[in-house]
Amino acid sequence: MIRKTLIFAAASLMTVSAATAASAGSGPAPTGKDACPPKYVCVWDNNTFSGKPTLKSEGNITKTLKSGDGISIFNNGRAYPGKDHIYYKYYYPSGGDMQRGCLHYPGDSPTTHRSATVRVVFESARWGGEC
Repeated sequence: MIRKTLIFAAASLMTVSAATAASAGSGPAPTGKDACPPKYVCVWDNNTFSGKPTLKSEGNITKTLKSGDGISIFNNGRAYPGKDHIYYKYYYPSGGDMQRGCLHYPGDSPTTHRSATVRVVFESARWGGEC
């Protein structure tokens, strides 16, 4: 009888420990730049990096994204010669030239992100060499 009680107590303790460990790791999902995984480029359909990225990839992004609230682009890449900078393109649908630029990876330069505050159409973000 004592043996059955000890086995039951041990099983109960393991269940409580597993449930506590599972709940300790849960919490609110990351948002903003924290939601952009390492080695990724991320694009938001707003100009404040708010919420989860609308587009994110370890590779190039060539999907068109229309946004009435501007866009935010973040290079969360890592040093990798020839493929650690992001070359982006977007334009204003109301007219004007194609906007192009280059973003460094974190630690390489303070220019790791870019945002546009008006309605834009995002065209692409491609990995490449030094800006």
